[in-house]
Amino acid sequence: MRRGGRRKLEHRLGNVARQRIQEGHAHLGTGEASEAATKFSGMADVAREREMPRVAAHLGAHAALAHAIAGDREAFEVALESAVAAARQDADKDRSSRLFGTILDRLAETGLGESVEELRTSLRNQLGVTPKAPTADPSVNRSMRRHLPKVCATCGADVDEVTVAFNDDSSADCERCGSLLSG
Repeated sequence: MRRGGRRKLEHRLGNVARQRIQEGHAHLGTGEASEAATKFSGMADVAREREMPRVAAHLGAHAALAHAIAGDREAFEVALESAVAAARQDADKDRSSRLFGTILDRLAETGLGESVEELRTSLRNQLGVTPKAPTADPSVNRSMRRHLPKVCATCGADVDEVTVAFNDDSSADCERCGSLLSG
């Protein structure tokens, strides 16, 4: 099932997978981008195997960013291609577009930043999305934030109700693994 329903047990990540995602973010935070890329790529593969395209796209995009930070252009391109393939399987093209937009914004800070606009155009074409005029954030109220789970059911990461970003449909995604948060 997707939005709003119970997830089957096999559509959750186990303790080892959760730990690897957390390790990937920790490596990225300490400047160990190559190690982070390895963790994220491995977990994106696991998500793909479990037919979780949203999570696979999210972790694959983080793997691509980590490769870019490490300065490995070839690995960056492979990881990005894999993440885009997973995003094409996800039905929410606008969410995928936002995910890759965020990654491309961060990519501008790396040594591969010179090709950001070219990549942005390529990704739009591959995902089949068109640029939209900026809109106001969805109407988010305190009740919506209070009803968020304290922990992501997929990866086990703590959910910070203050920093979580809401989608246009008023749903929210985990900042760590990209899965839908349901309260």
